[in-house]
Amino acid sequence: MVFSFLDPTYDLMKTENHTWVSEFTFQGFSSFHEHQLSLFVVFLALYVVTLAGHVVIVIVTIISVDRHLHTPTYFFLSMLSASETVYTLVIIPKMLCNLVGLSQPISWAGCATQMFFFITLAINNCFLLTAMGYDRYVAICNPLRYTVIMNKRVCVQLVGGACGIGLIVATTQVTSVFRLPRLSSMPRLNLTAVTEFTFEGFSVFGWQHRLILFVVFLVLYLLTLTSNAIILTVIRLNRQLHTPMYFFLSVLSVSETCYTVAIIPRMLSSLLSPQRAISIPHCATQLFFYLAFGINNCFLLTAMGYDRYAAICNPLRYSVVMGKRTCLQLASGSWSIGLSTAIIQVSSVFSLPFCDANVISHFFCDVRPLMQLACADTTIKELVTLLISLCVLVLPMVLIFISYVPIVSTILKIPSAQGRKKAFATCASHLTVVVVHYGCVSVIYLKPKSHNSLKDRLISVTYTVITPLLNPVVYSLRNKEVKDALLRALGKNPLS
Repeated sequence: MVFSFLDPTYDLMKTENHTWVSEFTFQGFSSFHEHQLSLFVVFLALYVVTLAGHVVIVIVTIISVDRHLHTPTYFFLSMLSASETVYTLVIIPKMLCNLVGLSQPISWAGCATQMFFFITLAINNCFLLTAMGYDRYVAICNPLRYTVIMNKRVCVQLVGGACGIGLIVATTQVTSVFRLPRLSSMPRLNLTAVTEFTFEGFSVFGWQHRLILFVVFLVLYLLTLTSNAIILTVIRLNRQLHTPMYFFLSVLSVSETCYTVAIIPRMLSSLLSPQRAISIPHCATQLFFYLAFGINNCFLLTAMGYDRYAAICNPLRYSVVMGKRTCLQLASGSWSIGLSTAIIQVSSVFSLPFCDANVISHFFCDVRPLMQLACADTTIKELVTLLISLCVLVLPMVLIFISYVPIVSTILKIPSAQGRKKAFATCASHLTVVVVHYGCVSVIYLKPKSHNSLKDRLISVTYTVITPLLNPVVYSLRNKEVKDALLRALGKNPLS
């Protein structure tokens, strides 16, 4: 028998000798028949003491009129108490009922809800303890700047970050676990598990055309690596380029170099030997780095747009607004979003079963082509992928274009024609890269579900091969500061 979780065209409800599991029961401490009452009394006493202790802490630290306790230390303590109170409420009442035989079976939805809150609050507690450790470090090692470093905004950000990480991990885990089939028994299926994939890539082309593509892509790849290396070297050697704009440019160059290294070598290899296989762990690794660096690039371009906005619309406060700390926070935020999104997506895709079909309709491991090979219903995962695509593509793109409205308005008010030209030049480089990058990526990831065609693969070449080269070329050829710095590095006179 073949079930609909392996192929949606089969009707699982008509399958004989199998029943849906709609509720669960806990084994718990059922083996301790004589000691269950003793365990109940002990756990109930600990539970009551825990609730009373946490309620007292929350009342004293949050509701108390004593302003001496309105400090970061007690703020984190109150958040931890509130979190641990809810954490115990999720687990212990059900456990106590089980001990005295009053427990009813728990529904499938109720079990998922309990697991979600358990994971969320437990992980939140772990990171709150980390934040409290950082608070103690600042208070003891840097007491004079304690109130500045651990201000209200930083405390709220740390707590929000802890809650956010807990929610993301819990959502990933619960979605992964409760997407499994809920059957009382499962027979062995006559299907072959896939252990490796092959890329369809450009195999439709003949050997001569593939050889031409190999040479073209190899040249573009070497140019990308060389130009990004030149950009990094020039920015590093010239102190005049040690500004926020070139800091973001250098970080983008590093990210795009790693991005191309994750994709292009394998693509070049596939052009020469199309049937060469890639194992599932290697495919997962490639997808992880592709997503991490690709999403990081999207948010770095957004940070560069904000930098241009601050430089043109608020020039007098530019050095204050775009300080070193702010630049590092924006860059690290981009990396964090890229890494967390990549973890969620890779975990989601590779929790699917793959059987029989193993030819990926692409030249690298990507989310949609992999989901098309899964022998399970991927509707929920595709909706999650679409939601993530909207967040990492549409949101940054909208923010960039919104920032350019006041930028263009401010530039048009500049009285000097030379000043307007210089301002437009710095923005044109950024806007060119943004339009090409977001335009091509949006065509692939925001379109309705469909088979990955040869046309889609050719479009993908744009943002995997051409855009990483476009960034250093546009910023070096259109930017007088970079060209002058490069000429000085070569021992020649700058352009007048």
